[in-house]
Amino acid sequence: MKKRYAILFSDCILLIFLGLIYAWSVFKKPLAAQYGWDDGQLTWTFTICMFMFCLGGFTAAELSKKLSHKVITWGCGALIAASFILMGFMTSLWQIYALYGVVIGFTVGMVYNCVLSTGNKWFPDKGGFIAGLLLMFFGAGSLFLSPLSNALIASLGLKVAFIIIGLLFLAIFIAGGFQVKVPTSDVELPKPVANENGVTPPDFAPKDMIKTRNFILFFIWCIMVSSIGMALLGQIATISGSVGMSDARCALMVSLFAVFNGIGRFVFGSFYDKKGRLLTMTIFGVLFTIGGISLFFGVRSSSIALVVVALALFGIAYGGVTPTNANFARSYYGNKNYATNFSLVNFNLLVAVFLGQYVGSTLYMQSGGYEATAIALTVLSVLSLVIQFFITKPQAE
Repeated sequence: MKKRYAILFSDCILLIFLGLIYAWSVFKKPLAAQYGWDDGQLTWTFTICMFMFCLGGFTAAELSKKLSHKVITWGCGALIAASFILMGFMTSLWQIYALYGVVIGFTVGMVYNCVLSTGNKWFPDKGGFIAGLLLMFFGAGSLFLSPLSNALIASLGLKVAFIIIGLLFLAIFIAGGFQVKVPTSDVELPKPVANENGVTPPDFAPKDMIKTRNFILFFIWCIMVSSIGMALLGQIATISGSVGMSDARCALMVSLFAVFNGIGRFVFGSFYDKKGRLLTMTIFGVLFTIGGISLFFGVRSSSIALVVVALALFGIAYGGVTPTNANFARSYYGNKNYATNFSLVNFNLLVAVFLGQYVGSTLYMQSGGYEATAIALTVLSVLSLVIQFFITKPQAE
């Protein structure tokens, strides 16, 4: 029982470093300056990364039935470190796609699933709180690592910065991997908490879960809200620059988004347990909608204040989405197949990442500004607010 808090601490540190993938916009400008790649080409890197992230999560859920989470974490950590180091020597666009997009995206998804699934198993009595806490640290990764990466790039250059980041990952994953493990049968843990309906849900097999009406509706909702997040994550620095912010302030906006994203993950992780899915998701819809309207008028009038408000609202709402996904998989479909079921919920990113790229990058390049993007984000926000009212309460066992 005491050991579980040491495991939780180690998991939080690992998730901070895994959250570096959300700091992609920090690397975009230096990569464009160094190699001459345009926004559309670089945005595809993040798209590929999110696509592989989903596949990595599902692969880890299945692979963990044969290999320990510790071994998976060490192996993935070595691959992540090697990829960053090799990025210091790359010369072609396909290499950033392969290293950052494919390898880092896939391996981060694997470790992410291992850490979340093991962390939640040690705290069945605090499911929402622990999910929110772990995901807060994942979202906060860009808060700590964006300024670090920016400082390394500014002082040592892009290539050396990649090598140093790779070595840092290697050290952290070697040390943190020891604590990524599931509780053994001889460990007495508290009983799981009931879901929002006051009952323990039956344990759904993945093939049965995906056939339910609630899962289908929730999956559609996930695509909408995840598309909003995907559209913003790769464009925060560019949006900030479009209203006259300096490079330093653009990097600060990436950190601001990470701060509110982390707050949203922690707050709504516990809020879901206490107030239920309906109120939680309704609040998301309202925050997303206000954020879209604020962004529209902000970019239209070049108002830095409105853009900051929009990014803060989007950040806190999008931050709450991931713990809601985790809580939904657990409270509706049980704990037994949680790792696989949660990874299937995250497959919404396979669609959302392409829709998000269109909304965030393609519309911007076609229209020459972010007004069309803001309108599209507002429409998605309103649709997400409406569809979640059709999801019913979870089944009783």
